[in-house]
Amino acid sequence: MVLEELRKTRIEKIKLLEKAGMSAYPAISRRDFSLSEVVKDFDEISKKENVHLVGRVMSIRGQGGLVFFNINDGSGSFQGLLKKDEMEEKVFDLFQNAVDIGDFVEINGSLFITKRGEKTVQVKGWKMLAKGLRPLPEKWHGLQDEEEMARPSR
Repeated sequence: MVLEELRKTRIEKIKLLEKAGMSAYPAISRRDFSLSEVVKDFDEISKKENVHLVGRVMSIRGQGGLVFFNINDGSGSFQGLLKKDEMEEKVFDLFQNAVDIGDFVEINGSLFITKRGEKTVQVKGWKMLAKGLRPLPEKWHGLQDEEEMARPSR
């Protein structure tokens, strides 16, 4: 898929968010801790019933009624988990249909450790903070096309 097709697809996802009553670029967000603070003070922070975290989605892994994803806020990285049977189905489906790698999201939920020992937040709710219209540069080589680098962003 070329960049323009990806951009059109992501604009359609903005319309999907708006139809669901969620802004793709809200003016207000809430964050209780940086991700590095959550990793460092996990035992203490996990005693709280609900925490709000923000970050850029770096990976998404769907497994039926579960969606694992990683966010990064510049200070660290953290794993999130959505369970279809433990949240509103429309909220779960909206995440699956509207969130892409590169988007900034706010999530809230409770902290726990998975069976594999991964520190994770089980998401109770989420909101889009900034919908990315273009994908992130390729992980290992970055942006290589000189023409693409010189082209202004739209």
